[in-house]
Amino acid sequence: MTGSPVLAQSTLLQEKMQEHRKRADDMREKFEDRLFQRTDANQDNFISREEFLKQANDRFDRLDVNKDGKLSREEVRAELKGPGKKGPGERKDK
Repeated sequence: MTGSPVLAQSTLLQEKMQEHRKRADDMREKFEDRLFQRTDANQDNFISREEFLKQANDRFDRLDVNKDGKLSREEVRAELKGPGKKGPGERKDK
């Protein structure tokens, strides 16, 4: 006797949910690793307020392409596109 289609769908859904949870756990772990690699300057496995704010200020300065002390949506969008993508004010047909 073969299994019911409902049971098979339920099992497939459970497997997909388990895969999703695993990918989410992996992403969280990678995020944590990157955060500590970039921010924990003295490598003591703690991020001090000073270390956190320095990293945040450095990132702000990097994003603030026109150096006006403010981030525009265009500047943030350019960062989210990633390296090698068109930045603020650059035309795609260049």
